[in-house]
Amino acid sequence: MSTRQRARRGLTLVELVLAAGLLALLLAAVFKLIQQFMTVWERSELRRAEVEEASGVAELCALDLDALEPGPRGDMLAEWAMFDHDGDGVAETKWPRVRLVRHASPAELARLQAGEAREERLAGQGLIEVTWAVLPAFPGTKERDLRPLGQLWRGERIAGPARGADVSMFDDKYLGLGGAPRPGSTQEVTSGVLWFGMQFATQTTVLRDGWKLGAAIGDSVANWDAWRRKRPDASRHFWNDESEFLPTVSDAPLLPRRALLEFEIERPSDFKRRTRVRTYFGQQDGTFEVDDGTRLPEVGAFVRIDYEWLKITDKSGRTVSVRRGQRATTPAPHDAGALVHFGRTTTREVPIATHREDWGL
Repeated sequence: MSTRQRARRGLTLVELVLAAGLLALLLAAVFKLIQQFMTVWERSELRRAEVEEASGVAELCALDLDALEPGPRGDMLAEWAMFDHDGDGVAETKWPRVRLVRHASPAELARLQAGEAREERLAGQGLIEVTWAVLPAFPGTKERDLRPLGQLWRGERIAGPARGADVSMFDDKYLGLGGAPRPGSTQEVTSGVLWFGMQFATQTTVLRDGWKLGAAIGDSVANWDAWRRKRPDASRHFWNDESEFLPTVSDAPLLPRRALLEFEIERPSDFKRRTRVRTYFGQQDGTFEVDDGTRLPEVGAFVRIDYEWLKITDKSGRTVSVRRGQRATTPAPHDAGALVHFGRTTTREVPIATHREDWGL
């Protein structure tokens, strides 16, 4: 065979099959790599979006706390209320609410008095009342996966006497049935709230080793009553108990040294990236199995199953070891198929204006 004939010779069938096989393997590897990259990118984007949203909410709340009024017209009330998420007539979930008096900018005052006649405006007041409250996002829902979620609301009004149907946020009439704010008095900030925690540092709280919620003299507290009038209802939850180590109040409200805010947000769209309890999980059990252990957060993170918070202490494959009854919840049995809820925790520590000095306590 001449050189010209050999140069025109094509591939044999075996060579074509081998080439096609190698190309298929190469394409499969490339597609797999792209799929893994897109999965990582999607998770990163979701994590970024969750953190940004929680950080934005924390920043807005921190701005209100940062502008607290320390004078005789100031006030701050932080407490915990119980709500019935599943509609069985038993309140099983606690959510916080905060009412405060803060300084307001001229623009904020103008916005709140828009539409009022000039003679009706409260000129020179400079203060507004603000409320933050978490309410059930799906009250009475039959969808078990949706029950743990809350909605965060914020309301504001010019501080001063009631005008018409407008009442002070510190008035008993402001809260309706179940402790919810009056309809139309608040606006939704965000939904999908899985956890909103708050702690306050008293004048004796020791913060050198971090925040510790408790009843000892160096611990932080979960509620606050600036005028010490026993307004948080201790019969609703023990986190409303008054601290024994607070000083007396005279002609000015007692404000905390610092406040610690914690947010975790989880959307219903996140459920497809969560795992479920694989088998029955008893009330006394310290370990349980899930369908997919790779869909759990890292060791040390908190997860919620039904109405109980748990802390992951170890995980191996599908088996998870936990510390039960976290965040002041009660251990309870959980059926197979229960969704394991969790969100990315965002924390924000806020120094209160009248206590910006660090006492080193």
